[in-house]
Amino acid sequence: MKKIIIVGGGIIGLMTSYYLVRNGFKDIIVLERNYIGSGGTYRCATGIRASFTSREHIELMKKSIELWSSLRNELGIPYIRGGYIWLLQKEEEVKQFKKYVEFQNKHGVPTKIITPEEVLEKVPGMNISNIIAGVYDPLAGKANCFKAALYTYKYLINNGVKVFDKTRVYRIRISQGRVEGVETDKGFIEGDVIVLAAGYGSKEIAMNSNIHLPLENLPKHALVTERFRELFKPLLIDWSNSSYLVQVNAGNFLIGAEVPEKPDIPARNKLEFLYRAARIWIKHFPWLREVNILRYWTGYYVMTPDHHPIIGPYKDVEGLYIATGFSGHGFMAAPATGYNLAHWILYGKPIQSIMYNLTYSRFPEKRYIKEIAVFG
Repeated sequence: MKKIIIVGGGIIGLMTSYYLVRNGFKDIIVLERNYIGSGGTYRCATGIRASFTSREHIELMKKSIELWSSLRNELGIPYIRGGYIWLLQKEEEVKQFKKYVEFQNKHGVPTKIITPEEVLEKVPGMNISNIIAGVYDPLAGKANCFKAALYTYKYLINNGVKVFDKTRVYRIRISQGRVEGVETDKGFIEGDVIVLAAGYGSKEIAMNSNIHLPLENLPKHALVTERFRELFKPLLIDWSNSSYLVQVNAGNFLIGAEVPEKPDIPARNKLEFLYRAARIWIKHFPWLREVNILRYWTGYYVMTPDHHPIIGPYKDVEGLYIATGFSGHGFMAAPATGYNLAHWILYGKPIQSIMYNLTYSRFPEKRYIKEIAVFG
């Protein structure tokens, strides 16, 4: 193997490069169309959890949680396990989550149903009159998305990896069933292995290479408030309203809330989002009505038909690997994705056998995976 090209300079591409370097391989080129972290990485909610409803997500994220702790020590990335709390307001939600908790416990995720009073202990100052129960995940946490990307980027540069931003990849050149390199706006770059990790941009690059990736770009919205001292650690999810609130590393409150959107249309700011986000969280924290909003931005969830990522080799083209379609969970999954992909590329198989379930081939073979816990 002579050269590996990573297409995409977000957290997935950076973590894949990181674990390739950790395995002793440094002849790597990372190509980013815009600037490092400019896609979903810098727009994410920073949360990290394994409390999902599919074995594939649970096993992938459990490994990521283990690796996030290592990355905190190796790279200095700010990361804490402050937990997640789902706020439940209907009896049918409690009944539903009891089944999820049982499934998660069976697969090593220690979630549990807690009372409103127990929620208040973990989230002081919250109005608990609107909830009837919570679901607490002590394994979950959050990391600083900016420092995660920048510190990994610095490590790669210091170890001889070539990273080029403002470089657009048009297509992958394929000959006789194997990759030869990529065609870019800076010319052709030769490579023996190509990792396509460019988010929704992967779809166009693949299409130009006669490969169809079943991806949709679903617009999402988030805002951030002014900064405060730390008030609580858990990331909160209002399940009934598909909305989240988290106090990020710098002290600001980051809020996302779902508003009706159609896939594959440009994301635009909407007053409806601001009103909705405010209504949901002022109900839980009346003092929020006095808090200033500093910024509001839009981004995308890159969705697959079954809300699970496409990770692994594309079996019809030797040397081509795909890592995209994380459906809103790419940041939390990045370490395990990079860890497994690096081993797959260098040694012919992933570390975790569950990864075989996430390859592209599940779509033509109609082996869909079911996931319910997608929100925000």
